[in-house]
Formats: sequence, C-alpha cells, structure tokens
Amino acid sequence: MKEYGDEGFINLLRERREGAVKDIKAGSVLVDGKNIAFCEREVIKGKLWMWMPDEFGPLSKELARLKYPNENRPDIIYTNKETTVNVTFSHKREKLKEGEEEEIRSYMKEIVKRVQTSSEMIEEGTVKAEEGCLAWFDFMVPAIDTDIYNLMFFSSLRGQLLMGSCNCLDADREDWKELFVQMLETVRYRSLDR
Repeated sequence: MKEYGDEGFINLLRERREGAVKDIKAGSVLVDGKNIAFCEREVIKGKLWMWMPDEFGPLSKELARLKYPNENRPDIIYTNKETTVNVTFSHKREKLKEGEEEEIRSYMKEIVKRVQTSSEMIEEGTVKAEEGCLAWFDFMVPAIDTDIYNLMFFSSLRGQLLMGSCNCLDADREDWKELFVQMLETVRYRSLDR
C-alpha cells in the first residue's frame, strides 16, 4: 500500500516514539525528537534527591518572580533552557505524617478547584518512591495563549509537608506526564537518624 505525504511521516514518528527508551534510569529518553539524559540531583541539601533531566537548572530569582508572581512561590524551581518545563519543591512547616499524603492531596485538589475555577482535573495517583510515597493529581489551567499542564505532588519529609509540582505546556503533556511520574518514583529521602 502506498503512503502519501503526511501519513508516512506520522508513521515514522510513531515508530520512533514506540521504539524509544522510556525509562529515565536506562539512558537518554526521546522527547519531541530530542534525546534527554536524566541524572539524580540533590534537591534539598542533605534531605531529598530526585532524578530529573541533566539539562535542567535552577530558575533565577528574577525569572521566578516573573513566572510565579505570587509571593508564596515555590522554594526551589528547576527548569529547562526554554523555561517551558518546570519542577518545583517547597518543604513546609506544616506537619504531615507518613500515610496522610492522600488526605492532603484531596484537600489541595479542592483548593485548586476553588481558586482556578477554569481548571480541568484529569487524574490522581500515588507512587511508591524509593522511600515513602507521594500522592499526586494533575490538571490543566488556561493561560493567555495556551493551556498549562500541572502535576502536583505531596509527601512527608521528616514529618513535614513536602509539596511540589511538575508543569509544561499542554502541547508537551503527552511526552512529559509519564516522565514526571517516573521522576516521582525516584525520590529518595535521608531520614533524621542517618
């Protein structure tokens, strides 16, 4: 059967995507035609490590103020060079015991629905990390010229709430959602007694 124009190109892209490595610990991962290497990073000094793209770096304070104008912005923000894919972390003072992750997720989900009335909830889940677990939910929010995909996550770190988010443009969601969940699975903590 003869393929015409776009059909052949689409089939080629599909084959490349299906044959691509999808395990962030197994080498480079193909994202939008580009190989991205992942490595483990120390996110919170002496407390928290996570695998994320090697090319990600901390977002400057100036850009953080522009991108997250609310004074209650995340404590730590990693981003790609284009600042279109972000991973954020905040270690709060609020107490959170292990096992309460799903309860805080439900509470935060309701807050997002109230504050972002045009948000579209998608899914929720819980991942078992190397130590402990992280509860997450994802949703879409409209921005000025596109929709933004967000995956918020929650865990207990040394008895206090760890919360964060992974976000990207809606156009990149298909590539990044699975990678974000894999990144959560690599979270590693150092407990107080070590």
